[in-house]
Amino acid sequence: MHLKLAMGKNAIFTLLTMLYLLIYVVSLNSSTNEYALLAFKSQISDPNKILAKNWSQETSFCNWIGITCGRRHRRVRGLRLTNMGLRGTIAKEIGELSFLRSLIISNNNFQGYIPVEVGNLNQLREIEMQYYELNGSIPSSFGFLVNLQKLNLSGNILNGDIPNKIFNVSSLIDIGLGNNSLSGSLSSDICTNLPKLKKLRISENQITSNIPPSLGTCSNLELLSLSFNNFAGNIPMEIGNLSKLQTLYLGSNNLIGTIPNELGNLPSLVELDLSFNGLSGSIPYEIGNLSTLQGLYMSSLILTGTIPNSISSLSNLEALLVGNNSLHGQIPQSIFNLSMLQALSFAKNNISGNFPLSIANGLPDLELLYFDINRLSGEIPDWISNCSKLIILELSHNLFSGHVPINLGNLQDLQRLNLGANLLTNDPSMLELDFLPSLTNCRYLEKLWIGENFFDGMLPKALGNFSTFLQEFDVNDCGIKGMITSGIGNMRNLVWLGMGGNEFTREIPDTLSQLRMLQMLELDDNNLHGSIPDNLCNLVNLYHLVLENNQLSQKLPTCLGDLTSLRKLYLANNSLTSTIPSTLWTNKEIQIIDLSYNFLNGSQVPEIGNMFRMRELYLSGN
Repeated sequence: MHLKLAMGKNAIFTLLTMLYLLIYVVSLNSSTNEYALLAFKSQISDPNKILAKNWSQETSFCNWIGITCGRRHRRVRGLRLTNMGLRGTIAKEIGELSFLRSLIISNNNFQGYIPVEVGNLNQLREIEMQYYELNGSIPSSFGFLVNLQKLNLSGNILNGDIPNKIFNVSSLIDIGLGNNSLSGSLSSDICTNLPKLKKLRISENQITSNIPPSLGTCSNLELLSLSFNNFAGNIPMEIGNLSKLQTLYLGSNNLIGTIPNELGNLPSLVELDLSFNGLSGSIPYEIGNLSTLQGLYMSSLILTGTIPNSISSLSNLEALLVGNNSLHGQIPQSIFNLSMLQALSFAKNNISGNFPLSIANGLPDLELLYFDINRLSGEIPDWISNCSKLIILELSHNLFSGHVPINLGNLQDLQRLNLGANLLTNDPSMLELDFLPSLTNCRYLEKLWIGENFFDGMLPKALGNFSTFLQEFDVNDCGIKGMITSGIGNMRNLVWLGMGGNEFTREIPDTLSQLRMLQMLELDDNNLHGSIPDNLCNLVNLYHLVLENNQLSQKLPTCLGDLTSLRKLYLANNSLTSTIPSTLWTNKEIQIIDLSYNFLNGSQVPEIGNMFRMRELYLSGN
């Protein structure tokens, strides 16, 4: 009996000892967690006083803002401090939070290195440290985080090679390293140990070498972003094996060769961007198989051939941007039946033919339409005026003829309209350019270019009712007659006014002096006469003034020298008299002055020798 009692006492003693040790260990770990958090706090500034008011030793750290603890052991499992404006460095003591699973401290202002001690946190599931100014290299110790599923270090200034050990962490699902300064190359067997990988984002770095064909074995990959790097070589046809891929960004690299037909085998693809590479050849017909595609970007390549009709089958397409190539032939008319389109560009190609005169379903969501610098002909169709969401309409440098649609004013969201350098005319039975008044309904219009056409009429008086947002107005070289309407002075936010190469008569209107934002004024090659108004000197931001080849007379305004922003002054081939005012030589920054072929007289002043920025000075023919 005494033996049993002794054994019972020993068991109780052992149990108590173990319980004490457990309490001691929990207390020790708890103390370590608190110490690590306070060390983290000590190395950052907290301008919004969020942590200063909350992270106090008077309360349990498990109740601190941004901290999540385990229910049983009361040790830190989650550290989430996003968008708090925190500044400073990341303390190495963070590596002592041994039970940490989530380290999310993104969208703050941390600097310095990532502590290698983070690699000790073998229970980590996710790391988010994006949009900081972290520098140095990615610690190779991250390769020991065997449970890591998400790693996001995007938007820092990290450099050096990507540690290959990271690509051995088989639990990784999401890798985000974009927008850094990382260099080196991708491992040739990058997907061998990443069976679960769904997202790989390494865009906007300095990665070189070829794209590894082994990427085709990442069978669960949904997003692959390698754009804005220095990848070279061909696009591996093995990428066509990625049946779950939804987003493929390869733009802005040094890729060459042709576009693989195998890209048409990606049944889930939503976005495909190959722009700004050295890819050549034709657009694969198989691209038309991508029935889920919403965005197709192939701008600034070396593509040749014609536009495949198969693109017309992409009924979900919202953006089709294939500008700046060498495509020729006609536009498949059925492309204009892709009713989901929001952006359409075939600018800077050699495309010919006409727009369809009518389209079946319209383009109700179209916002951007770029067909400039091609060889398109025929009339501008009226259906464009029904694209009520249109913001940018670029049709310049083509062979469009006929009249400008008179109902373009229906495009009330229009911000930019460029019809320049075509063969457009206006209704000859109208004295004024009949299409311009309707554009006063475009209340957000910022840029209007209609120069280099064959209009034969006057500017309407309604010009003064144009949008106050208007910054650029170009009617150069398009045969406009009559006087410059005084209402133009109401366009008070104009930065560039181009009216050269027309048949304007009478005097320069005084109301031009109201355009206080104006930087460029071109009235050359007209029949303007009278004097140069003194109040043009009110245009204090004027950089470029062109009045040459007119019939302007009388004296040069003495105040021209007060235009301290003026860099280029062209007054040649007029009938200006008087001496050159000495004030003109007070602007030491002016670069070009052309006063040739006038009736100016007198001698030159020594101050000309102080014009150190002057590149060109023309005084002949006086």
